[in-house]
Amino acid sequence: MKKKYFFMIVSAVMFLFWGTINRANAQLYINEFMASNDAAFPGPQGDYPDWIEIYNAGDEDVMLGGYYMADDLTDPEAMYRIPDTYPDSVTVPAGGYILFYANKGQESSVLNLNFKLSGGGEQIGLWDPDQNFIDSLTYGPQITDTSYGRFPNGAGDWYFMSDITPGAANTNPNPGAGEVTLYINEFMASNDFAFPGPQGDYPDWIEIYNAGDEDVMLGGYYMADDLSDPDAMYRIPDTYPDSVTVPAGGFIVFYANKGEESSVLNLNFKLSGGGEQIGLWDPDKNILDSLTYGPQITDTSYGRFPDGSEIWYFMPDYSPGEANRYTNAIDENPMNVSQVRNFPNPFGSTTNIEFTLEKPDHVTVTVYSISGTKVKQLTDTRYNAGTHMIKWDASDIPAGNYFYSIRTSEGNIVKKATVIK
Repeated sequence: MKKKYFFMIVSAVMFLFWGTINRANAQLYINEFMASNDAAFPGPQGDYPDWIEIYNAGDEDVMLGGYYMADDLTDPEAMYRIPDTYPDSVTVPAGGYILFYANKGQESSVLNLNFKLSGGGEQIGLWDPDQNFIDSLTYGPQITDTSYGRFPNGAGDWYFMSDITPGAANTNPNPGAGEVTLYINEFMASNDFAFPGPQGDYPDWIEIYNAGDEDVMLGGYYMADDLSDPDAMYRIPDTYPDSVTVPAGGFIVFYANKGEESSVLNLNFKLSGGGEQIGLWDPDKNILDSLTYGPQITDTSYGRFPDGSEIWYFMPDYSPGEANRYTNAIDENPMNVSQVRNFPNPFGSTTNIEFTLEKPDHVTVTVYSISGTKVKQLTDTRYNAGTHMIKWDASDIPAGNYFYSIRTSEGNIVKKATVIK
């Protein structure tokens, strides 16, 4: 009897040990979702539910029973615990994917969640059984029957995807484009006296950044200030190819002044200073990049820094047709981060990033090259106020200048770091 009791204790301890190791080694990502599913993807129960895909980038299967998901990152009471009653049904294989249905049908299946997603924009979060934060995102308005996903899977940027892939690897959102990567990089929607256009007016303007290694002729591509109306898409003329070619690593500026009859660089719409949308599509009308923005500041641009990154700022030191500058940049949201430093700087293989949170928050640190390419992403799983420290391992990247952003639920802050080897 004692032997049996001892064996049960040892088995329980080993189960907890391996479960802890499994969770520690798990590399789980919210990888793709659809928040406005009218007729694109039928669920197993005959409806057209919102859905969320989790990607396991690790080398071991992970049973998600006991993990938590929610559509609110700030309310612990909103966290839904995934049932562990049918472990095989909620196990995501190594290198594989699992799909959960956000349709408030949790009583019908262990794959159904107790919340729905808002097509107008909200949040998605994933936590482990100890309620340690794993991954999250805050998203804006969605396009009907179009998913929003990462490419490459897990660590890539987010894109609208007309080629939806629930439960499978995401496909290149810019098909056939090779190394070409185009971004809406900077724009001004309230240009009173800041930047005169070539025709003597002060037009709204939109800058496109080509982060790829080949020139791209944009004749035949589409732009619009409405992401949901196909009839609003304006086709960029290809009559003067040289005038609408954006060089590799370079920039091109289009003028949103409804002056399309005067120049191939003029668009047939203006931008609203009160907030609206901007979209860029390829000649086959595949979405390449988009954003939904709020009220703008007169004679101040809104741009990414570093170029092509996920971080947007108001920029009094606007730079149409050039690399964006961080000088006097204004974050549109208040920050919950203070006393940011990395030491030593410059550094060799590793540096320590230290920051202070005024209140509990989820934190992601993203490292970018000087050209805006994402090279590393770090997550602080401690949801508490106070001083935090994250070690940045640069052993696998070349020497040079880098930027890192510290993102909380309230905003971002960007710092510069130099790697020497």
